[in-house]
Amino acid sequence: MATPLKPIECSAQPLCISFHPQKDIVAAGLVDGTVEVHDLLVKKQSGIHGGGDHHMDSDDNEDEEADDTILSTIYVARQTTAISAVSRSSATAASPSKKATQGPSCRDVLFSGATNSSSAGSSAAMKQSADPTTSGGGEFLYSVCNGGSLRCLDSELACSLLDDNSEDVTSSPAILWSIENAHNVGINKLYQLPYNSPCGPVLATGDDVGTVRLWDTRMCASQQASNGNPFDNLMKPPQGCVQQWKINHDYITDFTSNHDGTSLLATCADGKLSVFDMRYVKQKGGSKSIVLPDVDPNWDPTQNNQPQQQQQQQKKKPTWETHGYTQSENQEDELLSCAFIKNSSKLVCGTQEGILSLFSKDIWCDVSDRYPGHPQSIDAILKIDEDTVLTGSSDGLVRAVQLLPNSLLGVLGGHDGFPVEALGWSAGRKMVGSVSHDEYIHLWDASFLNEDDNDDDDEDEDDTYNDDANKMAVGVAKRGGEDSEDDWEDMDEDEDMDEDGSEDDDSDSDDSDEEGKKPKKRENIFKTSNEEFFSDL
Repeated sequence: MATPLKPIECSAQPLCISFHPQKDIVAAGLVDGTVEVHDLLVKKQSGIHGGGDHHMDSDDNEDEEADDTILSTIYVARQTTAISAVSRSSATAASPSKKATQGPSCRDVLFSGATNSSSAGSSAAMKQSADPTTSGGGEFLYSVCNGGSLRCLDSELACSLLDDNSEDVTSSPAILWSIENAHNVGINKLYQLPYNSPCGPVLATGDDVGTVRLWDTRMCASQQASNGNPFDNLMKPPQGCVQQWKINHDYITDFTSNHDGTSLLATCADGKLSVFDMRYVKQKGGSKSIVLPDVDPNWDPTQNNQPQQQQQQQKKKPTWETHGYTQSENQEDELLSCAFIKNSSKLVCGTQEGILSLFSKDIWCDVSDRYPGHPQSIDAILKIDEDTVLTGSSDGLVRAVQLLPNSLLGVLGGHDGFPVEALGWSAGRKMVGSVSHDEYIHLWDASFLNEDDNDDDDEDEDDTYNDDANKMAVGVAKRGGEDSEDDWEDMDEDEDMDEDGSEDDDSDSDDSDEEGKKPKKRENIFKTSNEEFFSDL
């Protein structure tokens, strides 16, 4: 297991976290509708106590040190009334005289330019997702709530407003712009595409009924905050929304995109993977709102009473070119998390049954591989490199898993049986953060997870050096003229004899090294307690 660092205590249960891409700060969206920003450096310093007479003083001030990490507390959600008429099924089941009251909660937060938790893996990916016109992102902090609101906060002001819990959420000086009814229902997931995407660094939001919307932040900045009727945006998307897809029929669980930002992928609890073409957003003449009709609950497939609208929809199936999206077959299992691996050639998805399902690029209709082994659902996936991911499961454990070849490498840490809801990298990949069903942000030392990346860089440098040396040798041979050709031929004959003599041994050793090279590195990192005990002796 990794070295656990001192956790950060929040004022309420955190539902999500986002680390600043450049600074050692973390933002957490809480269940009470607030966003808390904490300083990680203060947490490191508070964990170092002096000895002797200062020991009792450090114990007495333990609660004060926990509060010292809070840089700001901003209220971003308001109490709302659940709209039962949004979905047909809930409208028929709910009584019209009763309205369900929802408590305010902040479901997701995201720093601008921050690499998404599931797709963060290498320094190259971070460079592609960073804003080339700025120092690396983190200027803004976005938040979404269960009431359907989308807000943008100034990061600098957000780090200096302590206990800014005003009743009017739009009165906070840290909030730059706000769209109250960005969705008609609660927003469950927030994602920002990389800056090299064809449609730019737009925001992607997914709500509780499967609607995916893309937002141009430049247009949202000119949008005035609206406190009107929630039904105002039922017929058309609000200002700032440049594209809308309503093709899923359950809540959106996770987003990710490929390295060039041309495709946005969304997992849904209805068991389908949706792939959206970002180049379609910029096409002229394309529909900006694509909505598939919901399945009629009264339709009997054994009888020919299917609604006419659905019959027409089946005759004219949507295509990648005309509608800008494609979908997988129903996997008969909830897809809860996703991340790209193998240089965006494979997509790994965590499911409710604890199976890692892998899709191949451009073959999204069905899975190509499945890796069972988790005892419960896989709610979060964090990419380490192109071969390895961290998984957060409902059994409370954070595991390191290698894919293709498949291998369970070890356990990073645990949450005492509470489900792991989110994972994230800190700035510089120094720490891994995770949240569960308690009031703490758990931190784990991730320095050993980056050791293999440094080894790979060294190997790349060695390969480059060998290639240069070979090129120099070829150049010398060419300059040697005809007189030196015999010498090179003699050397080649000697090498051929050596290779023939050890051909069998070399082939076996090379195959074993290539096949077991990566697993051996990872196995040395995660040691059992017995191995650690005897290694000390």
